[in-house]
Amino acid sequence: MHIFYNKVPSVVLSVFLLLVNIGLAQTPPAPALTEDKAALRAKAFEFVRQNRYLDALPLLEKLAPLYPNDADIWAQYGIALGTQSMTIAAPAERKSARIKAYNALAKARDLGTKSQIALSILDQIPPDGSDDTLAETDHEFEKNIREGEAYFGRGEYDKAFAAYEKALKIDPKSYGAVLFMGDCLYAAGKYKESEVWFAKAVGMDPDREHAYRFWGDALMNQKKNLEARDKFIGALIAEPFSRLTWDRLVTWVAETGTKAVPQPVNPPGNGVNGEIVLDEKLLKPEDGSIHWRKYNEMRASQLIANGSKRRTLADESAIFRKIAEVARGEMKSGKIKNPHPSLVNLVKLDDAGLVESYVLLLRADDDVLEDYESYRDKNRDKLRKFIIEFLLGVQP
Repeated sequence: MHIFYNKVPSVVLSVFLLLVNIGLAQTPPAPALTEDKAALRAKAFEFVRQNRYLDALPLLEKLAPLYPNDADIWAQYGIALGTQSMTIAAPAERKSARIKAYNALAKARDLGTKSQIALSILDQIPPDGSDDTLAETDHEFEKNIREGEAYFGRGEYDKAFAAYEKALKIDPKSYGAVLFMGDCLYAAGKYKESEVWFAKAVGMDPDREHAYRFWGDALMNQKKNLEARDKFIGALIAEPFSRLTWDRLVTWVAETGTKAVPQPVNPPGNGVNGEIVLDEKLLKPEDGSIHWRKYNEMRASQLIANGSKRRTLADESAIFRKIAEVARGEMKSGKIKNPHPSLVNLVKLDDAGLVESYVLLLRADDDVLEDYESYRDKNRDKLRKFIIEFLLGVQP
């Protein structure tokens, strides 16, 4: 299954909570089915398991209207429709299929689907079905990619590989063709062989997450868990605003039985990510949390000083560094004997030189996020260190 849309920022998952609560959230059981319908559902989901979404589609089309409240069916139906849309050459037909896919995926979301693939595709299909970027490529290239998608969606991986290979000959710089060739080998169980193509795709564009993630899956299937972790981290660094990058890292923790001990910086009354909103009643002098007042004070001063200019990564990081500086001094002097965990972890972050990584991955607003790419280009090692030691809380 290949859905290959533009990069679109989506909701960053509360990864700390996911890591701590792995296994607690379960998908609701499917509704009771008659014997015939149960067999139909089982057959459809076996095709899904095999990534044969085009074979699953006619079965899911029958099941969806019969079970309007089954989130799993509607999620897989939406994915199958999206897959089908990638095989359609006629623009009007393709747009209609994408609208249908959007509506099915939106229904799955409203029903509470846990499928991160379904939600990720929904993030990236406009409600009006606006066309994918493939339609803007060379005609023969597009034809071969869509042909490859049709073969891939039916599990005919050798034929799909050949079609993508033809596309690559037309455009030797095509990240998608290289990625899909690797995925054909992966889907056929040729994990080691697929690595060559995923590595090539990463070399072509290290700032796209797909190849890292697919490469990580290939390594997992070879029981190379630590190498796989590094690829999933690479995916997260490449595109930290994709649902799938966070989800795959969380899944890695569960699949490997890794004991994750995250070290969050949660000011009183706040979660692990997003905008910090302080409640004065929760801030105490005895544990030092009173120093979080500086966050509001310094932010207000910066807004006045900046005027119409956007707030930057340097602006936001300066606030956290100042709070860390004050907390560190009072912790060393013994003035704060039992410091709030948010201060303990913030000081550790500052000592490790990882405040900017923390801000960008967990606390940045749209203004600050404009600095992500330039920071990533020079500081992949710091982002990696933050993810391993603070997000995962494991040894490098």
